[in-house]
Amino acid sequence: MKGILPIAAGVLSLASAWTSPALAIDGLTANGAVATDYVFRGITQSAKRPAVQGGLDYSFGDSGFAAGTWVSSIDFGDNTNLEWDIFANYNFDLGPVGASMGVVGYVFPYSGIGGPYDFVEPNLGLEYDFGIFAWSARAFWAPSLPASYVTVRNGYHPDSEYFLTAGVSAPVVPWLAVGGNFGYQGLSDGKPPGVPDDSYTVWDIGATVTVDNFSLDLRYIDTSKHTFANYLDPQFATGPFYVATFGFKFP
Repeated sequence: MKGILPIAAGVLSLASAWTSPALAIDGLTANGAVATDYVFRGITQSAKRPAVQGGLDYSFGDSGFAAGTWVSSIDFGDNTNLEWDIFANYNFDLGPVGASMGVVGYVFPYSGIGGPYDFVEPNLGLEYDFGIFAWSARAFWAPSLPASYVTVRNGYHPDSEYFLTAGVSAPVVPWLAVGGNFGYQGLSDGKPPGVPDDSYTVWDIGATVTVDNFSLDLRYIDTSKHTFANYLDPQFATGPFYVATFGFKFP
């Protein structure tokens, strides 16, 4: 499941067609990627294997409202092979600081015997561009979780969870940027007596090369807690990871 347990090729082809010059729609953008691993909050969602991903985003003019969808191939070890995210947000300014509030739903339409995995996270974000680098922060909160949501090491089912993250990105030259992120995954209630808390920190650092609509991101990712060597390996392994992601967006 995305969080702790956590096709696209056809979607990407359709998205590219929709955003071709002849069929371009104002406010609509398409994106796609191929990654050597799909790592979410420090945990692999694709069993340390490559993942194909793609999405569509639509901005409602100058209203600040936007919505979109995104899919990725995954491997939970129980025939669950697709994650489908649906999200919406409202972007606005707080003086010189950019802000947003939104919600994202994580849907696993072909859940295997370990499911269901679906859950929803409202979120709030801030960002500011200092010129020499840009800063951003975001808070996510899932008020309830499915019974299948299992923690990294101790296997209990938390009632809710939250994720806090902040990051920086700095341009080196017009086509190259470096940056990193630091986050904290908190798990609320549901912990059996005497069982250690499975909350953990996660961080990454990397570089992104961008040429026109295409990009290549190289990133190191690690967490403060790691799964036991024999725990659902390679599903839901906790790194460290070295991930390469080739992405594109149109227009």
